Amino acid sequence: MSMFSLAGNAENLLTGRRILPHAKSTRRMTVRVLGQLMVLAVALLILTSGVLVAEKPELDPSYVNGEIYYMIGPRLITDPDPNLFAKSEELYLIAYPINPTGSTTLGTLTLPSGYKPNCDPCFHPGLPPVFAYHDHVLTGAPGLGTDGTARVFKAPWKIIVLMYNPVFALDPHFKPITSASDIDAAEAAGKFVPLVPGAENPYEINTGNVLICPLVSPHA
Repeated sequence: MSMFSLAGNAENLLTGRRILPHAKSTRRMTVRVLGQLMVLAVALLILTSGVLVAEKPELDPSYVNGEIYYMIGPRLITDPDPNLFAKSEELYLIAYPINPTGSTTLGTLTLPSGYKPNCDPCFHPGLPPVFAYHDHVLTGAPGLGTDGTARVFKAPWKIIVLMYNPVFALDPHFKPITSASDIDAAEAAGKFVPLVPGAENPYEINTGNVLICPLVSPHA
């Protein structure tokens, strides 16, 4: 598919009726329709060049083992050395299905549960706006203890994108995933949209990019 035909499909899919996150119709959004939008977003994510680093906020809140840490001044490597990629820890960017039209003018949004995404929104260059409302969930790593080299860890992170299933995310009793160790079970329970149908893991987009930045504890 050419970039021009992709752009045409983007216009057709992304200019539909706005769906409000608090409306019942949002919770009834079918996975099939959302899946079509996600296929488009995956294509845009792969084809769009740019640096996946937010200008604002400078401190990106991220969940690590149920606690908030902060990424500072991240630097993206779009063509990492295979050895660097292999030793990278996972950084899960888990998006919320509350911006299906890819709007950039919705402002902050609150889920029916009262929860607000940590990125509310964050328009990272190179990331399609449908993913703008999201949380970062990082794997635990050396340096995140309380002694020695604790409080700051400059890991290479491989960026993996997921999106919550609206049935789960828009439930009034929703609670976000805050630990990477819970992601496999959440995938098995159908809590994510299959972004890459037919893939070995259809729920995860492995961007192939590596992020390097300090990760700072809130207790530092």
